Amino acid sequence: MGTTSEYSDLAATARTLDSTQPSAAGGAVDLSLDPLPAEMPPKLGKYTLRGELGRGACGVVYQGIDPFVERDVAVKVSRVGDAEAAKDEFFKEARAAGRLQHPHIVSLFDAGVEGDLCYLVMEHIDGDTLHPHAHNRQRRLPTDEVIDIIFKCAKALDYAHSAGVLHLDIKPGNIMLRRDGNAKIMDFSIAQINEPGRVQATEGLAGSPLYMSPEQVRMDPLTPAADLYALAAVMFRLLTNEPPYHAEDVEELFHRICNAPVPQLRQFRPDLPPDLEAFLQKAMAKRVDKRFQSGNQMAAAMVKLQDRLRYSDAQIKRREGRDSIRNLRFFDSFSDAQIDEVMAASQLLTFKPGDVIVREGETDNAFYILAKGKAEVSKQRRPILTLERGDCFGEIGFLVATTRTATVRAESDCLTLKVNATLMDGLSTDTQLRYYKTFVETLIYRLSVTSAKLSAVS
Repeated sequence: MGTTSEYSDLAATARTLDSTQPSAAGGAVDLSLDPLPAEMPPKLGKYTLRGELGRGACGVVYQGIDPFVERDVAVKVSRVGDAEAAKDEFFKEARAAGRLQHPHIVSLFDAGVEGDLCYLVMEHIDGDTLHPHAHNRQRRLPTDEVIDIIFKCAKALDYAHSAGVLHLDIKPGNIMLRRDGNAKIMDFSIAQINEPGRVQATEGLAGSPLYMSPEQVRMDPLTPAADLYALAAVMFRLLTNEPPYHAEDVEELFHRICNAPVPQLRQFRPDLPPDLEAFLQKAMAKRVDKRFQSGNQMAAAMVKLQDRLRYSDAQIKRREGRDSIRNLRFFDSFSDAQIDEVMAASQLLTFKPGDVIVREGETDNAFYILAKGKAEVSKQRRPILTLERGDCFGEIGFLVATTRTATVRAESDCLTLKVNATLMDGLSTDTQLRYYKTFVETLIYRLSVTSAKLSAVS
């Protein structure tokens, strides 16, 4: 356990709490070399520059184009002068990213020096970083999308670690989210590079304090578990819009990272399932040996988590669907278990106003129950009657698969249970008897109403 003076010493070497600022289109920039270029040069090497994407303390990222392949690129630029140490530091990112070709890592295409400017040429991403989604509740991502992003990043980190690269600065501002939903890790500017298969970092304290692992704070030897801890901390923030640990200053923050219990996710989001809580408790455990040891291990756990959540969501949707039809008169005498059986032989379909539910002249063997909304029945385009919640239609087609003699079109948003005759044999005997008894009663009622209307007309 560190002392107060030790945490003060560590804090003095760390970056600011949440230093990366988002750019308008090209992601976050957080460069540590100086000074900034005074103005955008028209070209660097063969690359034509078109405008600024982002700016950090001492560097700029421009949007550019590679004229030979007509490809948009992002060009990261810093003025470092003749100091070889500064150049070496700048091109450290090129050496790290240059090893990596992965669908969830921003690709590095080129690097060069022109005058007193050093530059890196990278894949241009049509999107933004996760920064706004992490900080703004109005832009909070759906839970399943967060899981998908973290899964992809875990796979990318596993690949980087297998190539001997530790990122050491995983945070929302260093993960790009393309408009098509694909996530990509970027900014390997402080990465540690080792021989492939050997991943360990021991060189001082660097990174973004809000997402540092306890061992990173203590400046212990680092393994892939440090990057995976940071990725879990990013996940926590995306889900809650809060960092895992709060503090007034870096010194207190470091103390909490090393000593305070892992925060309870459901204190911030009680609507989230316990499985998600358990996942983050493991991913952010204080002891390295209690965490996921590889990106693939973390990704495998996320697949299982996602499957459980999807199953849970399916159960919720099924229960909500059952609740929508539970009070319909057709199901008055059915138990919940029997309703579930009927739903297993059915589809719950939604229709917008104007959508055709049943079309005149088509053939099927389904019976329909209108659970919500209103629908119009027409024959040869002439309206016949209006159906409302609880009404049934398609009985004859269900029995003999005959051609439909009328069109049913939604007048409002409709929820319809479509019962498929071919699947009814799979139901239990009791449920089949209950269903067909109610079905016949409904058919007799419909025929009697029709007969009465015909008698009234004659």
